[in-house]
Amino acid sequence: MARRLLLFVAIAALVVGVAVWLADRPGTVILHFDGWRVDTSVPVLALALVLAVAAVELAWRLVRAVVSAPRRWRDRRRARRTRDGYRALSDGLAAVATGDHRAARKLAKRADKLLADHALTGLLTARAAELSGDAGEAGRRLTVMLERPETAFLGLKGLMDQALERGDRAAALDYARRAWASNPAASEDLAVTLFDLQARAGQWSEAELTLAEAARRGALAGPQLLRRRAIARNERAAAAEAAGDLAEAASLALEAHRADPALAAAAARAAGLLHRLGKDRKAAAVIEAAWRAAPDPALVEAWVGLAPAETALARVKRMERLLRANPDAADGHLGLAEAAIAARLWGQARNHLTIAAAGRPAAACRALARLEREDGKDETAAAAWSAKAAAAPSDPAWACPACGARAETWSALCPGCGAVDSLARSNRP
Repeated sequence: MARRLLLFVAIAALVVGVAVWLADRPGTVILHFDGWRVDTSVPVLALALVLAVAAVELAWRLVRAVVSAPRRWRDRRRARRTRDGYRALSDGLAAVATGDHRAARKLAKRADKLLADHALTGLLTARAAELSGDAGEAGRRLTVMLERPETAFLGLKGLMDQALERGDRAAALDYARRAWASNPAASEDLAVTLFDLQARAGQWSEAELTLAEAARRGALAGPQLLRRRAIARNERAAAAEAAGDLAEAASLALEAHRADPALAAAAARAAGLLHRLGKDRKAAAVIEAAWRAAPDPALVEAWVGLAPAETALARVKRMERLLRANPDAADGHLGLAEAAIAARLWGQARNHLTIAAAGRPAAACRALARLEREDGKDETAAAAWSAKAAAAPSDPAWACPACGARAETWSALCPGCGAVDSLARSNRP
């Protein structure tokens, strides 16, 4: 503001100075033109020239204003349509968020008409069509969005969601892979979806590469990343074992165990492979580490498998060692009790079954019925324990909360719906 004021004062002073200078020097100017003669002074001629220049400038402005009027009208109209189009677009997205499909569809049509850019309005139109149940129109609009790099990611993600809804996992995998490649800032949800689709397709190596890229981008981290990495490497270990490459299988299974010690399936596989390679001490260390993290019947089975030909008393000693790694595990007390029954250590077996009954009541009651038959040959007491076993809460089994499917052992994919790592231990109904 101060600079403008100083500039104005300087220009005004210059004009006044020139005017005073001309007034002090009143020269005479004579013009001859086409028989005309004009006698005037220098100040008057200067003023006339200034007025002539001003008149020409004014005339030029008027002409330019008239000539450019249609263009300026079109620009204003286009700006107004764009403003109204973006308002319809934002209001339409708000209607989609609230589930008002009628308002969303109406606003989508208005935005489409005003903006005349199907790629830009495709997301709103697609969401409005989905709310109205028109999957075909939604798919067409999302496909149009692929034409622009700025909207291609949202289009691919929308098409992926549509493919998942209709159960077309092959198409969903293709869209997910393209969306992941097109956007370096892709979210955790897309990383998980792509991993799950690759896993369900049996592409475990590709799924692990997705995890590595997700970690590099910061889309996945912590336990969630490590759990999926453990699952992928455990499945790769299973494939290597099936192919007869025991060394590679053991290496992958160990990596899976280190990524997530709570994944009992990986620890059990690693221990079994190490045992076959003659590395029993390392196999035992793996099982004990996994047992401390998350006790599981599969680990008891793997522990027994390390010495299948040992004597009954030796097995009791080894089961005591495993139990010490996690003294509160009901499965450990149950396994030790089974070994004690085989060794005819009735008192020790009864003590551990009493403890195991808190977590595994049905199995403990069945074992107590066996103990009564083998120890005192008391069929009446055995029958009583069998009746209690039938009435007791059932033993935990692996179940998928998504589809309700059940399995005797854990697997990476649900046997019912194919969901990744969805099985959790729960009591049978």
